[in-house]
Amino acid sequence: MSSAPPIENVTEDLRAAAPPPARTVVAMLLDRAAGPGAGRPLFTALGAAGERLARITPAELDARARAVAAALHRTGRPGDRVIIPPLPGLDFHVGFFGCLYAGMVAVPVADATGPAAAAIARDCRAGAVLVPDAAAPGPLPGLPRVAVRGRTLLGRGAPVAPDPLAPALLQYAARPGGRPSGVAVGHGALVAGQAAVRDRCDVDPGTTVVSWLPLWHGTGLATALILPLTSGAAAVTLEPAAFVRDPRVWLRAIEAEEDVFAAAPDSAYELCVRRVPVAERMRIDLSTWRVAAVGGRRPVRARTLRRFADAFRPGFFREEMFAPGYSPGDGTLGGTLARPLYPTVTGRYDREALTRGEAVPVPPAHRGGVELVGRGTPLPGTAVRIVDPASGRALPERVVGEIRADAPGCAGSPTGDLGFFDGGELFVTG
Repeated sequence: MSSAPPIENVTEDLRAAAPPPARTVVAMLLDRAAGPGAGRPLFTALGAAGERLARITPAELDARARAVAAALHRTGRPGDRVIIPPLPGLDFHVGFFGCLYAGMVAVPVADATGPAAAAIARDCRAGAVLVPDAAAPGPLPGLPRVAVRGRTLLGRGAPVAPDPLAPALLQYAARPGGRPSGVAVGHGALVAGQAAVRDRCDVDPGTTVVSWLPLWHGTGLATALILPLTSGAAAVTLEPAAFVRDPRVWLRAIEAEEDVFAAAPDSAYELCVRRVPVAERMRIDLSTWRVAAVGGRRPVRARTLRRFADAFRPGFFREEMFAPGYSPGDGTLGGTLARPLYPTVTGRYDREALTRGEAVPVPPAHRGGVELVGRGTPLPGTAVRIVDPASGRALPERVVGEIRADAPGCAGSPTGDLGFFDGGELFVTG
């Protein structure tokens, strides 16, 4: 078995970034598994109707991850890349942490059966693919299949202790008609990014993260798997299809917990307004929802936030629960985030001036104005700048330029997104 070759088309500037804290995802899970809460539920998976499918404690997750790691070691060695497709229930959770316990690099994909996954597997030179059990059909022919379930817990070894700067996962972005483009995210960067979210939003062991976001996407993985580890919180996850089919499943899962952090894009909040009948909104108690994060890299519209807050006010939702944010790494790295329980910052700017690169405030009645939502201030450990795309020169407030972020594992990253600062608040324009 040979060591993993270098990845030709993956950006790995982990060591160029500011040093992350000397913590890894592996160390965080080991701490939970050995701590006083080792026997309390860490992750819970819900079914399509919101019923509980499975639950796992830190101690149980540690044991199962060790078993998966031992199986992976029979197919390769630390540093190898492992394809992780969407897996049911808590299988993704176990497989992801098993991959990291093995010292290998997780490569989440949206679908392991299509040509896109095959291209990603070739590009990163994957050494194995995870499947739910031994009877599962074999995606990606030619790659060794490692089953997540049915592993004996006998003979499992100690987890590999990776360097905080070592890559934990590769994030691939879709490039229609082109070669896959991947970015490596380090252990320390994952931990630091979610520790910053924890501190900004006061997520603690009394909090439950409730998420339907796909775990193969950076935001979903960071929110549902890493944030609980950095904060001591628990997490409840459901399949994205369950939310799309009936958004009430997500809202009722929030209602069932005591102190909730939940994140979703603008479109998800809009879907809740359109799909939940008026008569049912007052029967869903959202008073336990303390942080409603919204954003990532996608647009955030003031109209959506107002519509959702108005629609679910009978269920005790308040607009100040919203925490708009922006992340250059699709949720895995630092960015900006508003502090929850404060009024959402909005601004109205002249539309024509924005096309010229100037953010000119206008009064509410101005016919040529466009309303933008502030995406918060930079998270701790993150420096977000607005620069001229051609020269890289920093631009002053109210001048539109490219958003660039300096975060652990993301040094000076060009985002391709445009925006400006006004009063220290980031506004994204396109």
